[in-house]
Amino acid sequence: MNSAARVLIVGDSKPAQEDIASALHEKGFESYTGDITQSAAELTGRRRPDVVILNMDSIEAQNNPRSFLALAQTLKDSTLASRMRIMLIGGSRELNINSELTAIDDLLLGPIQSAQICHRVKALVRLNTMHEELIRRLNTSAKYGVDAPEPVTPPRQIDNAKVLFLGDASSYGMAENALSKKATLVGALSFSTAMDYLSREKFDTILMDVGANPSACLEFVAELRRNSRMFNVPVLLLAEKSVLDNPQEAYGCGVTDILFKPVLANELELRTVMLIRELRFRDTLRHVYSAAKHFATNDALTGLYNRGFLLEHLAQIIADTERTSQTFSIASFAIQNIEQINALMGYAGGDRVIRQIGEVIGYLVRGEDLATRYAGHKFVVVLPDTPPEFAMNAVKRIASVIHYTEFAIEGHHAPVNVNLCTGVAGYEFGDTPARLIERAWSAALA
Repeated sequence: MNSAARVLIVGDSKPAQEDIASALHEKGFESYTGDITQSAAELTGRRRPDVVILNMDSIEAQNNPRSFLALAQTLKDSTLASRMRIMLIGGSRELNINSELTAIDDLLLGPIQSAQICHRVKALVRLNTMHEELIRRLNTSAKYGVDAPEPVTPPRQIDNAKVLFLGDASSYGMAENALSKKATLVGALSFSTAMDYLSREKFDTILMDVGANPSACLEFVAELRRNSRMFNVPVLLLAEKSVLDNPQEAYGCGVTDILFKPVLANELELRTVMLIRELRFRDTLRHVYSAAKHFATNDALTGLYNRGFLLEHLAQIIADTERTSQTFSIASFAIQNIEQINALMGYAGGDRVIRQIGEVIGYLVRGEDLATRYAGHKFVVVLPDTPPEFAMNAVKRIASVIHYTEFAIEGHHAPVNVNLCTGVAGYEFGDTPARLIERAWSAALA
């Protein structure tokens, strides 16, 4: 089973909207387009959408824009809100939506490109996955008698934000004026100065005017994304369309979003606030993921979830998958040379290697991925909403890091190299937790 995330585009069909639907399909999303009345069936159906796009460029929205904003508020107030993200696209760049801002998870005002929409939809789907998996994980923890943390929702207000500005200084004054009520703007005169600031302080967003030198800006963003501490900081580019004519290249380097000039102050404020809300929501989710761990559900040696929690949780994921038709995969890791390590360093030394491998796996997986110690020197990771081919990419990345890492054990002068065997299995209809895990181990041994 390999079903894509679903996107509902609300608004009557127009040529530009058909391009959006086609672009989403090319990126692997399942999309449906309809007016408000037609969309009601999708919103209440068995397979509800993961993201709802309100198309303010549609004829229906242009005739009655407030009805679309009212729909956003209705959806946000409903029981669907925790499992659905709402995105507003198109319309006037001067559209006043301040009163409805908390009902919208993302927005792209004015003329837009399909690459922008696909990039932002991908981010919203990931956010949705993180939230859904957190709810599911807390429900599994409750079966062990572990008290759940308070429910998590996106922040309604943004206060005391800190934004780093760099690049062409011509936009600094406009940005400072636009964000004065929401954030403190810190300017950096060079990329090296910006990196120094980022290494010492926490910023909610990086705002960058690329000027006439987009290559240097994109190289800086790529360098930023290679640092795990800065991987999730939003980067918003200000650029002329003629200068940055390939947005996909910018997204590939790690840019979060792009505003094309001329940029309005209201537009910059709304876009920045949305990115900060998303970042803080992600950070809160990660904190709750960490806080939700408990000695009753954790493996004592590695701190990862234990085998019992894995089997219980997999049963719930399978039930949800059969209800929603979305996919997931599991990955298996085993230390191939554990017998040699035990013979060289004793079982205590082997356990210390196992603990270090568990720590590396736990650090490298995404927040929504469930990392577990399955047995002895074996680990299993559950990757929600991830088809096998994408899961394999994650496995290769983790295995590569471990392969090139020399592990140190106190009392032994020579570093320890670890050999892993890995396998991936995607869920297939009718799988039980045991059968799915068995298929992952069979793939590792193949």
